[in-house]
Amino acid sequence: MSGNCFLRQEATSEIISNVAGFCAECYTVIQPSEIIFYDMHNYRYLCQRCQENIEVELDENCEPLMLDNYSLFN
Repeated sequence: MSGNCFLRQEATSEIISNVAGFCAECYTVIQPSEIIFYDMHNYRYLCQRCQENIEVELDENCEPLMLDNYSLFN
């Protein structure tokens, strides 16, 4: 579905110290060797739990699904 929206990586000490020490969504501290995901649409690192939650809400183009109250003029 939205597999091209996220880049799966292992958290290295270099990523943690230079780029992201915590998940950009829930602010959980990222631990070395943890699997993290780079959100290529919003340019941020996410933990696996947040990536899975967000992925459910995206279409194949990484755009949010508008399932509730869908209207042509929303």
